[in-house]
Amino acid sequence: MSTLEWVLVIGAILAAITVALSTTAGRLDRLHIRLATAQASLDRQLLDRSTCLRNVATGGVLDPASALAAVDAADAAREAIGKAEQPARETELSEVMRTVFGSAEDVDALWASADETRAGLIADLGDACERVQLAHRFHDDLVARTQRMRRKSVVRWARLAGRAPWPHRIDFDDVPPPHLVARDRPPVGPEVGHAA
Repeated sequence: MSTLEWVLVIGAILAAITVALSTTAGRLDRLHIRLATAQASLDRQLLDRSTCLRNVATGGVLDPASALAAVDAADAAREAIGKAEQPARETELSEVMRTVFGSAEDVDALWASADETRAGLIADLGDACERVQLAHRFHDDLVARTQRMRRKSVVRWARLAGRAPWPHRIDFDDVPPPHLVARDRPPVGPEVGHAA
């Protein structure tokens, strides 16, 4: 091969490497952006869950002792969003909810005694718990995908991640009270009061 041919071959190889690195860097960048969005969405859902729990606690749905425990857990979780203690506070909130709404009989009694407004508060809390689980699962799935991408040799060798921090799961207990999120909820409306 002549010198010109060698130059063309080397140029083509370098161009292919550049395109491959650029494509990989773009994919990694998009994963980081999606992960940041998923984190913000999870925080928003966690904030909504604590707000809904607080609304139930202050809305006359719970007995005074349960209401106090629920308000304390909700406030602690709200204050911890984005901080190191967030997973522990969210776990505590889940535990308090499972205690307060512990049995099917407890939840049935709450539904039976709730007027339309209070039944709406209970339903909102159940929905918020389900959204937290979905957002948490989606976030952790993106963390796993981003970690896999960043472990690839080419990403490490070419330092394609730049200064982006290593993605971490947020490990907390997101299991809601099972009877609170059940799909067979009583109808919300005037019938609720008559069913008591």
